[in-house]
Amino acid sequence: MSNMPLDTTVIEARLKDQVTELVSVGGAADFAAIKELASLRCPAAYVVPTKEKGNNDRATHTCQVMAGFGVVIAVRHYGDATGAKARNEARSLIGAVRDALVGWMPADRAFRECFWLEGDVLEYDDSVLLWADAFQTSFFMTGAH
Repeated sequence: MSNMPLDTTVIEARLKDQVTELVSVGGAADFAAIKELASLRCPAAYVVPTKEKGNNDRATHTCQVMAGFGVVIAVRHYGDATGAKARNEARSLIGAVRDALVGWMPADRAFRECFWLEGDVLEYDDSVLLWADAFQTSFFMTGAH
């Protein structure tokens, strides 16, 4: 058992495997490197760790860690007046990401099932929409006895 933070590369691998419509899947460093929305390869997803919070059990020297992470989905806007094509693509990708992660747990049980918390528009311009879904999972850390 490890006391390291949540390994989001496992989640990235899951999205690469399960959501084949994505042309790019990256992590927090990839997302942070974005300078302008128009430069994004779309559709894409970025897995970004958020908050971790522990619930300690002194008697057993364990800590259940509630670990949050976000998945930012980037889709291209199209020039149609109603935006229907972009909306449909965004809805489909958001649904595919949720399908891949909600209730999923890695085979090695490094962390427990993933739960969806919320989603919202993060940013958009005339060419790209960024949607962020927040998820939570848990794992255990152990201390010295």
